[in-house]
Amino acid sequence: MTVNRDNWTNFNNIGLSEYNSVIHCAYDLKKNLNEFPDDVLNSNIVTTAKLLRICKEKKIANFYFISSCSVYGDSSNSSEEKPCIPITMNGHIKAFNEELVKTFCKANNINFVIFRVFNSYGGEDHFSVVQKIITCSKEHKEFNLMNDGLAERDFIHIDDVAQIIHILLDKNLKNEVINIGSGNSVKIIDLVNAVENVHGKILINHQTNSTETIYSRANITKLKKLALFKCRNILDFIKEQ
Repeated sequence: MTVNRDNWTNFNNIGLSEYNSVIHCAYDLKKNLNEFPDDVLNSNIVTTAKLLRICKEKKIANFYFISSCSVYGDSSNSSEEKPCIPITMNGHIKAFNEELVKTFCKANNINFVIFRVFNSYGGEDHFSVVQKIITCSKEHKEFNLMNDGLAERDFIHIDDVAQIIHILLDKNLKNEVINIGSGNSVKIIDLVNAVENVHGKILINHQTNSTETIYSRANITKLKKLALFKCRNILDFIKEQ
């Protein structure tokens, strides 16, 4: 059963132990926290709390939470055992959700697995920097390039994310935190150059952002022990667009 904000009340109709797992991947990135703080917190934190309560009431045994690499903050160490020091509101909200999930599930004997997904792209993508660069090139729009594009990111196609999670769901994992990424990093400026090679020159607006994370790459040591997979190369993806 798929539940979203439009049919949230459907949860009330399920029977005890009718389902054994919930995968929570809802997150609201559209609203601005500085303009709608109550809406943002309700969408991104209260929703998690409601789902956890329902899992307890309906005796759902497993809770899978889609988190983010933003919990690591500006750090080259992305080991799952590393203390999280987020530097963005998205990172703080995801980190709070993680602690909420861990605390509640342990107290109520619900198994949890937290997937820290790195920078996803592909599919019906209206958010990733990859899609923004491609759109700006195709539509001759200005692209805001932060810090000369020197920041590095680990990009993983959304289809690969889905495949990896599907594999992990069959592993009977207990109270785990797992990074999901390609294990490789690419500079933003290299993405810009790759898109320009396919679609032509991009109008660049150079900006500076002192809070931008400079380096982010998934440590996938734990993941590689659990799943066999091969991620799509981001530069090959761009050539196909």
